[in-house]
Amino acid sequence: MNSFEMFTRLGFEHITDPKGYDHILFLLALCGVYSFRDWKKILIVVTVFTIAHSITLALAAFKVVKVDSSLIEFLIPVTILVTAIFNLTKAGQTTSGNLKVVLSGLFGLIHGFGFSNFYRMVMLDTKPWYESYLPFNIGIELGQLAIVLAVLILSFIFQEIFKVTRKSWNIFISGAVSSISITLIIENWPF
Repeated sequence: MNSFEMFTRLGFEHITDPKGYDHILFLLALCGVYSFRDWKKILIVVTVFTIAHSITLALAAFKVVKVDSSLIEFLIPVTILVTAIFNLTKAGQTTSGNLKVVLSGLFGLIHGFGFSNFYRMVMLDTKPWYESYLPFNIGIELGQLAIVLAVLILSFIFQEIFKVTRKSWNIFISGAVSSISITLIIENWPF
């Protein structure tokens, strides 16, 4: 396996690892209101998130910016909660508009700092740095798209087969994600 494949796999495995379920929760909240017919919108939202987090990942990993990791571990579940609550608003229930794209980008900046510790450990001996940076981010993007596909399949099953309304599905997903994120906020309270 060459280094490009190895770092792509590391990024993919990092984002899909059930132990790091906060990433999965965020994507569930971010994409829970969408369906397969919204695939272009989902792709934009997820890619904006990836671009944003790759910026702060680089800034933190290369020690341009130093951020307290306990604050980031607290802010990540806050972004999950805000996204889930946003889904319950009228603006959040629509799949049109750019507000979700903006939120995805802003929250991606926070999540990038969270990815940076893992990435820094991975790339310690990698020279030049871009041999790990690009494939790692590609792996994260591919992992996120795999998670989003799973979310869309679940949405399809519940909405099309079990005839759960889109609104009810959104309330269920957003409520479940909110509950778990509140627990994470309490566990990671830095103050």
